[in-house]
Amino acid sequence: MNISCVVECPVNCQLSDWSSWSDCSQTCGLTGKMIRRRTINQPFQGDGRPCPSQMEQFKPCPVKPCYRWQYGQWSACKVEDAQCGEGTRVRNISCVVFDGSSEDVGKIVDEEFCGEIEPIIDGNKKMVLEETCTVPCPGDCYLKEWSEWSLCQLTCVNGEDLGFGGIQVRSRAVIIQDLENQHLCPEQALETRPCSDGHCYEYKWMASPWKGSSRTVWCQRSDGLNVTGGCLVMRQPDADRSCNPPCSQPHAYCSETRTCSCEDGYTEVMSSDGTLEQCTLIPVVVMPTMEDKKGDVKTSRAVNPTQPSTNQSGRGRTWFLQPFGPDGRLKTWVYGVAAGAFVLLIFIVSMIYLACKKPKKPQRRQNNRLKPLTLAYDGDADM
Repeated sequence: MNISCVVECPVNCQLSDWSSWSDCSQTCGLTGKMIRRRTINQPFQGDGRPCPSQMEQFKPCPVKPCYRWQYGQWSACKVEDAQCGEGTRVRNISCVVFDGSSEDVGKIVDEEFCGEIEPIIDGNKKMVLEETCTVPCPGDCYLKEWSEWSLCQLTCVNGEDLGFGGIQVRSRAVIIQDLENQHLCPEQALETRPCSDGHCYEYKWMASPWKGSSRTVWCQRSDGLNVTGGCLVMRQPDADRSCNPPCSQPHAYCSETRTCSCEDGYTEVMSSDGTLEQCTLIPVVVMPTMEDKKGDVKTSRAVNPTQPSTNQSGRGRTWFLQPFGPDGRLKTWVYGVAAGAFVLLIFIVSMIYLACKKPKKPQRRQNNRLKPLTLAYDGDADM
């Protein structure tokens, strides 16, 4: 009986070509993405090569620049036919390009890039390019320009908002040129407005390392911004630690406790009223050597042995016992002293052992003395 069967041949997966990249639909300052796809023309069969899982690919679009109109700086106030009084000042608008990030301050470009953009600045279509101004006369009082709006301030307790809302403040300072006219000057102008983007911050004092008797102290907000105000004045750390009276004695310096102290290697000599009178050199221990009998000595200072010392006797030379070399490693003679001490220790231990060792007991000699001869009597008469 004949049995027929069908053997399925393996078929590899077949894919179409990648499609073209799609267009970028994006707004200025934002990075969009392009996409392309491919499809499966023939699925795999049997033991054929399977189809890959990636059927789409993406890549970012180039950043589309943002163009907009922006005011330029005001010109100086000009008064017609006079040195002071009311005048006018002007400003222009410029085309500026941005990359869309908040950190970009913009760059002025040709106005043709903003040709299709309606002149609108901060949502206002009315361009203010000229305004009146005042040049103060000698002795007059006048108000400066408005300051920038402050950050949105919230009412916070222990870092939590109490829910009263936020507020921003700006002011105009008063310039008083002649104190005799102070009663004629206006008061400082102050404006406030509500806001909703405030945050509760914590403030703490920061200080730089001491440089001599002074350092820099500032107030820092919890987001890392250095600010004026916010920190408690009563907790402000000292920015100056100079001593009064100053430390004018040789080898003296002003310590952190605002008292005069002596440098390493010197000891304080205090007066009866508790102030530093002088700094005296700490005595040295003189150890004569066998190398030079004419006055060559070795000295070992009790405090700070690394500092050089002047030769008080004026004879020969001096040097300090320093186990470490300039590179921070132990000197060779230190290893020699350690090895000698180790050998001496082994010798002492050996001597103690030999002295304390019990002597061996002598062996007993065998008793070779002859036993007494015993004669037996057999009754013979000839005996």
